[in-house]
Amino acid sequence: MKKHLIGAAAVMAALLVGSAEADACTNLIAAKGATTDGSVMMTYSADSHNLFGFLRHSPAAVHPKGSMREIREWDTNKPLGSIPQVERTYNVVGNMNEHQVAIGESTWGGRHELEDTTGNSVMDYGSLIYVALERARSARE
Repeated sequence: MKKHLIGAAAVMAALLVGSAEADACTNLIAAKGATTDGSVMMTYSADSHNLFGFLRHSPAAVHPKGSMREIREWDTNKPLGSIPQVERTYNVVGNMNEHQVAIGESTWGGRHELEDTTGNSVMDYGSLIYVALERARSARE
């Protein structure tokens, strides 16, 4: 176990040194074949000087037919609009839901030709993560 921790620390140090000028989010994932006990581990970090970490919780719920789900921008909490709500949503803590579906992302700006130029977008990348986790029982869903 001690060897694995030392090895993981060395990898983390190398990543930190090598990415001193990086301007993107970071995910580290260890698949079941990479851990001694078969555990899957995932970490996520929003690498930004102006974002402060928080742990978001969205409880499981049953919603009335015809209800709407408000969408707020992930970074600023600014209201973007609403989308139709599904009947049942799942419990979400951080970037993982009660069915152990987890989503990480590494934004870096993206392709400029895919930017919304109308100003009518309702969904940003963070909202997409939360809505997907609230509604999916598996990665395939």
